[in-house]
Amino acid sequence: MAYMETLPVLEGAKVIVIDEALDVMYAGTLIAGWLHAWKEKDPNYSIDLLSFSDPKVWYDNEPGPLTSKNIHLHDYYTLDVNEVAKKDLENLEHILKTVKLKPRNTIIVNCLSSLVLYAGLAKALRFIEKLSKQVSQLICIYRRDLVQKIPAIETLGTTYVKLEKFTGINSTNNLIYTARLVHRKLGGSITCQTEIIKQDSISYRINAEKIATANARKSEANESQPVKIESSFRIEMNAREMEQRDKTPLPYTLSTTNTSRIFYHPDDVDDIDEDDPDDDLCF
Repeated sequence: MAYMETLPVLEGAKVIVIDEALDVMYAGTLIAGWLHAWKEKDPNYSIDLLSFSDPKVWYDNEPGPLTSKNIHLHDYYTLDVNEVAKKDLENLEHILKTVKLKPRNTIIVNCLSSLVLYAGLAKALRFIEKLSKQVSQLICIYRRDLVQKIPAIETLGTTYVKLEKFTGINSTNNLIYTARLVHRKLGGSITCQTEIIKQDSISYRINAEKIATANARKSEANESQPVKIESSFRIEMNAREMEQRDKTPLPYTLSTTNTSRIFYHPDDVDDIDEDDPDDDLCF
């Protein structure tokens, strides 16, 4: 079963980290495809896009769905030098105060790597932690080639998606890449799988297909084979032994052909005197 098409509306997808590289920059198109899932769930959905890596004008060239009226862009890349000291950018507290966050909103941080370069790793992660507690869903775009790898980036959120190049034949009308998914469910179980993502270049609708791994194929092959029980003695039965077992009558089964009878032979010491049946008693 593929999950990428409706991943943001999946139960437990509270904090999603999209890990992309400079040669696989499909995070924006992936989010554009997710807009269909958000719209089907709630036509009045609202998304706040916090941009730390690109100016506002750059998004004019982004996929059309990302410029819809449901997405509110906040440009933190373009800064007024005279306002830097007033906004206390180092602590990033002004963002939590100025952005009109709603409990049911989805927040997209683009990108976490630029935020780390700007504020430092500790402050950036602290900001992400505070932000995730104020909104219903947080999506962080992480570019692994831009900064030194963030330790344990796979465990930063509830869901981790690593985008990689597709090594097969590419289609001219579709965007094709692979996504390695790690999703932690509310019950504690973890889903790990790799999917091929195909997106239409116009509508950006997602068509995902799960890739069967070598371990999964090996597990299926083992399940199809009968389990051989190893023991110090033979426990299998051949056809002749099974036939003999079926023909052997069991003593506790009820026979419908014969009626049961009791055969009694009197003993020498039996008291069969009907006149005085208790004359053999000592009293």
